[in-house]
Amino acid sequence: MLILTHFAMTALFYGVACGLFFVTLSRGHEGPGRHAFPALLAGVMSHVVYVGVDLIGDDTPPMSDIHSTLTVLSLGIVLAFLFATWRKPAMAILGAFVTPVVLVFFLASGLGRSVGHVPAGVRSALLPIHIVVNIAGFAAFALSFAAALAYVLQERLLKQKRLGGIFQRLPPLHVLDTFGLRATSIGVPLLTFSIISGVLIAVRSQPGLASLGATQFLAVVAWLVFAGVLLLRIAVGWRGRRAALGTILGFVCVILVLVGYVARAGGGA
Repeated sequence: MLILTHFAMTALFYGVACGLFFVTLSRGHEGPGRHAFPALLAGVMSHVVYVGVDLIGDDTPPMSDIHSTLTVLSLGIVLAFLFATWRKPAMAILGAFVTPVVLVFFLASGLGRSVGHVPAGVRSALLPIHIVVNIAGFAAFALSFAAALAYVLQERLLKQKRLGGIFQRLPPLHVLDTFGLRATSIGVPLLTFSIISGVLIAVRSQPGLASLGATQFLAVVAWLVFAGVLLLRIAVGWRGRRAALGTILGFVCVILVLVGYVARAGGGA
């Protein structure tokens, strides 16, 4: 009962923060919008307590199933966002794009309780590192995705010459583009390591494995998209809408990787 209470409280705080960030985006920091960050911080504190209670009440290794992995992933994304806004306060408005992702992942972690634990044959010393790197990479991509969405919206408003309201509250296009580039530059090396370590773990658990499963294939596709966007940015100065759309496509592939993992784990439960 205690863990369900903390889960509900965390989801409620994140839901309220999500709504308030949308209010901030549409109306500014005056009025209800000024409470967006306090609600988000309340959600983070409740989330940390929830993780602690969950670990105390579970005798299985940390992040040994999709439930605990998604729980930590959602926390990792919001902590990465808070760190980014601490470094660059202008990015605070991206909470309108980040908090829905956090909320969806956190709610999905509750559904993941019915999924079985990682089989003993798959566990290794490399597995915790693989999962932590995955979480860090996904958090970086979530931030680049938020910046890309904001870029597409800001560019559309600019083309329509709607230069008030939301346009004034979003960061300038070049700021969003640079932020997305930096987040992607962090995520790609992490995803590279994650794919390599994932293959090593798969080969160890199933010697002689010669082909990629659907989840690994989607991870490779996500890597190709993000690495391609990063390469084009660095090599030929790719900027703007094309880079933003490529980033959005890459994050969709990342989401499909998580969906594939849930489906695979659920099938083996």
